[in-house]
Amino acid sequence: MSLLVMLTQIALPVLLLVWLARFPARGLLALGVQALSVAAVLIGLGLAALWTMPPYWVPYIYYGVFALIMVLHLWQGRFQGNGFWRVSVGQTLLVFLGGALGCLGGYMAYMAYQGRSLPAVETVDIAPPFGPGTYLVAHGGSTAMVNVHLKTLDTAIERFRPWRGQSLALDIFRISPLGIHKNGWLPSDPARYTTFGTPVVAPCDGEIAKVVDGREDMQVPVMDREHMAGNYVAINCGQFYVILAHLRKNSTALSTGDRVAVGDVVGEMGNSGNSSEPHLHVHAQRSLPEQAAFAGQPLALTIDDEFPVRNDRVRVNEPGAR
Repeated sequence: MSLLVMLTQIALPVLLLVWLARFPARGLLALGVQALSVAAVLIGLGLAALWTMPPYWVPYIYYGVFALIMVLHLWQGRFQGNGFWRVSVGQTLLVFLGGALGCLGGYMAYMAYQGRSLPAVETVDIAPPFGPGTYLVAHGGSTAMVNVHLKTLDTAIERFRPWRGQSLALDIFRISPLGIHKNGWLPSDPARYTTFGTPVVAPCDGEIAKVVDGREDMQVPVMDREHMAGNYVAINCGQFYVILAHLRKNSTALSTGDRVAVGDVVGEMGNSGNSSEPHLHVHAQRSLPEQAAFAGQPLALTIDDEFPVRNDRVRVNEPGAR
């Protein structure tokens, strides 16, 4: 867990909740601004931040504590007969500071919510590219707030042009039912991550269009900038191509021209290429240019008709299970 994550996803929410609980502003308007600011920050972080460690369920604890604090304030009559603004200059500055944080949180929440809408491009649907288990979407959605891949649409930056096809890509972790995705505190060994070695399966019927294998799985958080995509498989699904990247070294036995059906194993999730930790990268594009495989026309992607965005969980059941 990085220092930034500890500050923004643990320290900041806890401090704001303690501030609201122990030091409520006096006056209806002042307390209202304080409460709305804290709520906006919690919602903004809950929607926009990536919740892997702390796990995805932690924001719901924050929401529950916030609701309890508000019930107690209502019970104690702090919203009644207390004037509008009865705080000192110092407390007023704190409320204004909280209000500024609330505006930032509100902006984050708005942009993250906007990212849940399908973008105005052609959309294709695939089956889950992984077997039974629970998975968390790390990057996904239609705004940069929740999907870092969208930056590759910026044609003004030359180094992004060969990668524009991945602009609506998904990055996916495998997690335990409790949301845990690694064993230990910042382990460098990729094998200590739940994702590593998870089978990757064909999400469509099609033909293998390209295979890259043999790239090393990097120690976390080292990244291979020379071979950004790492090991990957590109599948011609008929009207579009699906690319599954950052695969484990030597995990695929497929060759160009091989036919695959939905559910066929094509490799394993790994940590090759420009990967900060083990995950599966998946995206769809219209073509597969020979000189820059990731430069095709980007397409939006749904999995079983659902548009996955950051922090969504995708569950795949065992065959026959409900």
